[in-house]
Amino acid sequence: MSVETMSIDTLPIRNPLTGLVDYQLAVSSRAEVAAACAAVRAAQPAWAALGVEGRSQAIRRLGEVFANRGAALRAALMIDTGRERIAHIELGAVQGMVALGLAHAPQVLAREDWRPASIPGIFGRCERIPYPVVGVIAPWNFPVVLSMIDTIPALLAGCGVVLKPSEITPRHAAPLAEIFAEVPEIATVTRIVCGPGRTGADLVDHADAIVLTGSVRTGRLVAEHAARRFIPAFLELGGKDAVIVTANADLERAATTVLRASVLATGQACQSLERVYVDRRIFDALRAKLLTRLAAVRLTCDDPRGHIGPFIMAQQATVVREHIDDALARGARLEFGGKIVERGGLWCEPTLLTQVDHTMRVMREETFGPVIPLMPFDSIDHAIALANDGDYGLSANVLAGDEHEAFAIAQRLDAGFISLNDVSMSSMISDFEWEGFRFSGLGRSRMGPAGIARYLRSKAVVVNRGPTGDLATMGNR
Repeated sequence: MSVETMSIDTLPIRNPLTGLVDYQLAVSSRAEVAAACAAVRAAQPAWAALGVEGRSQAIRRLGEVFANRGAALRAALMIDTGRERIAHIELGAVQGMVALGLAHAPQVLAREDWRPASIPGIFGRCERIPYPVVGVIAPWNFPVVLSMIDTIPALLAGCGVVLKPSEITPRHAAPLAEIFAEVPEIATVTRIVCGPGRTGADLVDHADAIVLTGSVRTGRLVAEHAARRFIPAFLELGGKDAVIVTANADLERAATTVLRASVLATGQACQSLERVYVDRRIFDALRAKLLTRLAAVRLTCDDPRGHIGPFIMAQQATVVREHIDDALARGARLEFGGKIVERGGLWCEPTLLTQVDHTMRVMREETFGPVIPLMPFDSIDHAIALANDGDYGLSANVLAGDEHEAFAIAQRLDAGFISLNDVSMSSMISDFEWEGFRFSGLGRSRMGPAGIARYLRSKAVVVNRGPTGDLATMGNR
């Protein structure tokens, strides 16, 4: 990974609601990143020595601080993202992460008993050793959720954490550091560093393991950099999630879930629905139901209580515009929406496209906006082939007449998380292990018990309780 040689002291930060630069981000220098990692590394042995019970108590108190003293963090997050309701949801989600981590930790971190090896008289057990410093590089779309989803398990495992928020949404970093400081044990093993990509590169240089949620392009840079240092990189990257809607599906349910999963959070979520494959026999009926529902969707620039907020990153509006224009130039039909609205910030009308195909960027590249491309299929084999055609495999969805039909399709889909008779449940369910397929991820699951276990290395300790051989038992005789 290349590192910028020019020193940057501050970065101008844009407000997604107003479009104005109203914040200056102090950029952590390379020396400051190194010092943060060194401080966490020095404190980590004492944190690990607390054991699972001691660390769990500290994490439980951290959850209470989030719940009781999170007002400043919530306010900063609202400005960072231009979203009010989702900012409340993000902070509330931390409580679920804490509860799930505390439930899994005793089992994952239990010390193994001695057990016999395959050779008589030999016994051994595995010790689980935490990485001293885990670097967490967080994204801009869900800044708190997607930093804490990695920070909490790493801390429970006994690691220290150095967190780099996205430079697109950095305002929440200071109040988040204040929350960490409220729990003294956690304050010693957490640091936050801020800056652009070069700050992330500095973090990879000094961490013992690295976690990234972001784009495939950035993930590749991080993975290559980490590989040169022989440290693990756990990556959750882009998605191009599909749904297959069969002829027997409940059309009302399908229309509701497809709309929700496509436009929620302005489509700025990894698991946002970006491709909709519909049995040709019900295609027109589903299209009509979607059009009715789309007419009720409001932008927050028109109604503060509306459904679609601004683009957090201004460049994403350009990507969405290009995807729509490319589709129309290649023969797609614009059924609804399609406009980028500028009111200081940038919004996108909820958009429905038909007559789409896989030559179009909107069907192959991550759009990350409230766009619904609707494409018919003629057989289940055809639908599965379409859903599996692409570079991504984060998650996928099936809306069918019954669970048996949906499950049969799910078994043939190449994605890490499959929602049946609902859509995008990966955003709500963290109990089960899953991994992104293809370009959507690398490394062991951040979900379920593996979300803690991946921060532990295995050390075998073996003892001989039987006789020891002498020279007479060695060599040829």
